[in-house]
Amino acid sequence: MASPTPEQRTDQSANVLDSEAAQVVEPVQPKVVKKITMLAVGDIMMHQIQIDSAYDKTTDSYDLSEYFKNINSYLKSGDIVYANLETPVAGKNLKYSGYPKFNAPIEILSELRKNYFTHLSLSNNHALDRGAVGLSNTIQNVADSGMIPLGVREVGVASMGESTELDATNVAVNSSSSAINYQITEKNGIKVGFLAYTYDTNGMTLPKNKVGMISYINKDQIVKDISDLKNQNVDVITVALHFGVEYSRVENASQRSLAQLACDNGADIILGDHPHVLQPIVYLNNSTNDKKCLVIYSLSNFISGMPNLYTDLGGILKVDISKDDAIGGTPSSISIQPEFFGTWVKRGTNKDGSKYFAVLPLDADKIPEDIEVTKTEAGRLETYRKFLNDKILPGMSGVIGL
Repeated sequence: MASPTPEQRTDQSANVLDSEAAQVVEPVQPKVVKKITMLAVGDIMMHQIQIDSAYDKTTDSYDLSEYFKNINSYLKSGDIVYANLETPVAGKNLKYSGYPKFNAPIEILSELRKNYFTHLSLSNNHALDRGAVGLSNTIQNVADSGMIPLGVREVGVASMGESTELDATNVAVNSSSSAINYQITEKNGIKVGFLAYTYDTNGMTLPKNKVGMISYINKDQIVKDISDLKNQNVDVITVALHFGVEYSRVENASQRSLAQLACDNGADIILGDHPHVLQPIVYLNNSTNDKKCLVIYSLSNFISGMPNLYTDLGGILKVDISKDDAIGGTPSSISIQPEFFGTWVKRGTNKDGSKYFAVLPLDADKIPEDIEVTKTEAGRLETYRKFLNDKILPGMSGVIGL
């Protein structure tokens, strides 16, 4: 057989190149990238000194406008803004008071909503400070204010659990033995599922006809609830846990065990509170697959009247959530990228001698120039910055895929 001529070899090479080019330029399925930002802070508290200092006798109302005005611009960036509301807001008729049995003025809810808060966990050890009636009033007041109550439900009123847009409210309900304990918020095409639990309610219990209003920590129930959320095809599962030892700046074995249980069963973000001080931020490995779970063992206080060292240090956990939806049947991919921004509570005195409380940035260059930082405060803030960098943040870095 005759060898191919140079012209034939050139034609054959061209055919091969054309074939390879055709393979290279096959259309790639486009992706639709969706993004939301979730912010989470710790305890919203109203001690007696806060109630007294906010009262305006000329209007018989409570002015809480100082609380968040210096941190408002940071909260504004959140599509979802979460906090633990560690006080009933049960109404004036049940008497306003601070520790040990709280009941905050209803103005705290309008102030929170005005400052972009959307989700409030009510499942904590002070949930029954005004009994079942107080909890029922609080659930309704939070919902009426335009925010979503988590970890609690009205018994035998309606059903809950369907996905809702952010500006809608879902009040959880226990109308049968198979209560729906979760809440789902959909924003920008991303579905975030929420669960919230408390270790106890300071020994106070619900009457028999109201059992089920509060989600208590129970391992079997947590596993079931996470499974129920996964069956709803949510993109991210967030679990709030009211646990740990008060004033301890390190998590204990029980916290680690419970967080690992939630992580192993599919939780993506775990938000801890109760210690009233910050505890570390870490990633846990899901022992059943290669996924990771973001955990902050305690978010500390965000606003409170507690004066002790570290109890006035808090922060904002920012989680950017991205979802890549490929067109054509390719599975979606989810990633989260966390940041943490330190805050502290300023206990100031106005010119008329009245007290005020304000949440401020921890970074020295971000504290507003018109805020006077005393020498004592400056020393405390330096201690806090070192603690944050050395003990809280080292375990948090990078983007993780879910």
